[in-house]
Amino acid sequence: MPLKVEDIARLAGKHAFDEYDRNLGVLVSFYSDVDGNVEAVEIKVADKGVEHVAADRVKITDGKLVVTPIWKYDAVKVIEALDRAYRRRRALETLSQQGDLPGDVIKPMRLKLESQIKELRRRAEEVKREVQRRISEIDDELLRVARAIANLQMLYFSNEIEDKGYTQAIDQLRKLRESLSAEKADAKKVLEKLEKTMEAATVQAPAAKHVPAHTPATTPPSTSTSAHGVKAPGADKVIVKVED
Repeated sequence: MPLKVEDIARLAGKHAFDEYDRNLGVLVSFYSDVDGNVEAVEIKVADKGVEHVAADRVKITDGKLVVTPIWKYDAVKVIEALDRAYRRRRALETLSQQGDLPGDVIKPMRLKLESQIKELRRRAEEVKREVQRRISEIDDELLRVARAIANLQMLYFSNEIEDKGYTQAIDQLRKLRESLSAEKADAKKVLEKLEKTMEAATVQAPAAKHVPAHTPATTPPSTSTSAHGVKAPGADKVIVKVED
């Protein structure tokens, strides 16, 4: 027998489990045809299994264990590394301009740093795509949530779901929408910072110019040109053409 609306409606806002009694999440909405046959359900997924999380992705905030999402963790790490590499390159250029160290010392350091920056930029491009992909996924998830909310409200206003079930389900959907929106806003900020850092790391410092310690001041001789196009050897001399 097909699952009927009246059977599934009583479970709105309650937990759903798999055949192994694992908590899959919360039933937040369902779809049905005009005959009242359920076609699909919407479950807010919670327990998806065991995920190995590195310690530096974890922190304790207000007595709670908080895990940084992988896209943000990767982006922050590459931003920090690029920024550090950029500052080191600028420091090397300053040392080169001062001329206190031989070029044979500065050159290999510069080459090594430029190689590291090149690799960091390659990694930054990967992370950039990773963040962009997550933003796209969030947009898709927000669209599914919006559809679930619209469908749930239709069921409620058509008196196919009770007040209590509707309230529990709509609260779950709204919380999910809020968390997704907050993650998207954070992802866009991180992406903007990543792009600015990548742009800054591509700016090459100007080559150092060698200036002699003592440069004698010299003044080039000035010249002037007469009305007839005759160039005088000095500005203090005037050529006058006398006509009879």
